[in-house]
Amino acid sequence: MWTSIRYIFLCALRDRLFTGLIAGIVIASLVAAMLGSAAVLEEKEMKLAFAAAASRLMVAVGVTVFVCFQLRSAFDSREIDVMLSRPISRPQLALAFWMGFSAVATLIAMPVALALFLITPMSWSGFFSWMASLVLESWLVVALALFAALTLNSAVASVLATLGFYVLSRMMAFFVMTASTIAITGPLVSACRYALAAISMIMLRLDFFAKTEWLIYGLSAPSEAALFVVQALIFLPLLLAACVVDFQRKQF
Repeated sequence: MWTSIRYIFLCALRDRLFTGLIAGIVIASLVAAMLGSAAVLEEKEMKLAFAAAASRLMVAVGVTVFVCFQLRSAFDSREIDVMLSRPISRPQLALAFWMGFSAVATLIAMPVALALFLITPMSWSGFFSWMASLVLESWLVVALALFAALTLNSAVASVLATLGFYVLSRMMAFFVMTASTIAITGPLVSACRYALAAISMIMLRLDFFAKTEWLIYGLSAPSEAALFVVQALIFLPLLLAACVVDFQRKQF
C-alpha cells in the first residue's frame, strides 16, 4: 500500500503539479491584492475574499484534473496490472489511491494557508476552521474524482462529471433559496420546490465548507464547524465504499 502512495507522490512531482498550483496560487494572491487595493472600503476584506475564493477553486480543479488523468493513464499504460501483481487486493489499492491523492491535496492546501496568512486573516479561529474545511473538501473531491475515474472510461468525462457535481454542490444553497423565494405559484412549482429541498438534504453540500466570511468575521456558531465535519464523516466512507465496489467489479 505504501508503495502505491509513494508512486502517486512521484507522479505528482513528475507532472510538476506542486509547481504549477503553487504558481497559480501566487498569481491568484497577487491579483487579489490588486483587486482589493482598488476597493474604496474594506480593502483588506476584499483581498481575503478574492484570494480565498480563487485558491479554493484552484485546489479543487487541480486535484480533480490530476486524479482523473493520472488514473486513466495508469489504466492505459497497464500500471494498474503491475500494482495488482504485487500482494495487494483491489480494495487496498483503491484505498491507497485515495490516501495518496489526499496526501497530495493536503500538501497543495499548505501554500493556500501561507498566502492567506501573509494577507493576515481578521479572525484566526475562522482561518483555522477555513483551512480544516478546505482540507476535508479536498479529500472529498479526491474521492469524487476517484469514483468518476473508475466509473467512466474517459479522463475528460471524469473531470467534467466531478467538476459538474462540485459546482452543483457549491451552489445548492443558492438553488434552495431561489426556489423558496420565487413568486410563481402552482402545484408544479411547489413540487419542484419540495423536490429540491429533499435533494439538498441527502446530497453532499460543499457550500458548508470553506466559507470566505469565516476569514473576516469568524464562525457565527460552533454548529457551522459541526456541519462540514459531519458532512465529511458521512460522505467520505460512502464515496470510498462506492470506489471499492466499482473497482472490484471493473474488468481490465
